[in-house]
Amino acid sequence: MASPRSFAEIIAATAQQKLAAAKARQAPATAVEKPREAILAGLRIVAETIASDGFAFSSSGPKFTRKTTDLSFEIAVQSDRNNVAGQRAAIWVHAAVYSRSLSAWRKAHESPWIRPNAPFPLPAFTTQLGYLCDPPAWVEWDFCDVAKRDLTANDLICSIRTGAYRLFSIFEGSIEGVAALVDRDWPPPEGIISYLLSQGHDSLADQTLRSYLNARPKFRTEFEALKTQFSQDGLPSYRTAIPHDLAAFAVATGFPWHFSSDAK
Repeated sequence: MASPRSFAEIIAATAQQKLAAAKARQAPATAVEKPREAILAGLRIVAETIASDGFAFSSSGPKFTRKTTDLSFEIAVQSDRNNVAGQRAAIWVHAAVYSRSLSAWRKAHESPWIRPNAPFPLPAFTTQLGYLCDPPAWVEWDFCDVAKRDLTANDLICSIRTGAYRLFSIFEGSIEGVAALVDRDWPPPEGIISYLLSQGHDSLADQTLRSYLNARPKFRTEFEALKTQFSQDGLPSYRTAIPHDLAAFAVATGFPWHFSSDAK
């Protein structure tokens, strides 16, 4: 897999890339392959391989998508703004899971804590592909070097199949497996809990939130105090840290949920 990097390494590399990009803008190269051309060439290699897994490639975005009746599995590609023609054509890849029923559930509510003021659809779960691999870390792929492009594409294919596909298979498996995803420290658990509620699994959503908080005593203390505050004074108008946002979400959705309906 492409080499994972620490936060300090990312900061240092970004500074160097910004400097290189600034210099390149002063004297742009005209006879070399542009970053977008290099990236699309590399992604088409990936597309030819994972098409057999049911993923359709769209150069707009760009992204790879596979859909079921309710779920949509997406592998989205983000280009580094500091790419330089002939020097750098790097991408960051994100895996996301969307659900039609989750979108419908969110849209059926007025509270911004259930229906965020953001473009739909909103994912049930999304993360950088590198965090789904071993070891988990922020990872990028650079398609600039034509001689190494096939190797880079194959490395990305391997990461997609070992990382993103593993996530997607969880959503196609048991609902308990989906609930277990909140054990990750990122992303925040609100998306998974929303998905459980949208599927009618109120008791499991209740249990999942309690387990998440019990494993994080500091979060639990903050959550309980804020939940009491929001129940008495009303919901806040802003988002901030996870315990704060979870407490607002819990109040908005009527936690504890297992009293409201039976799980499917």
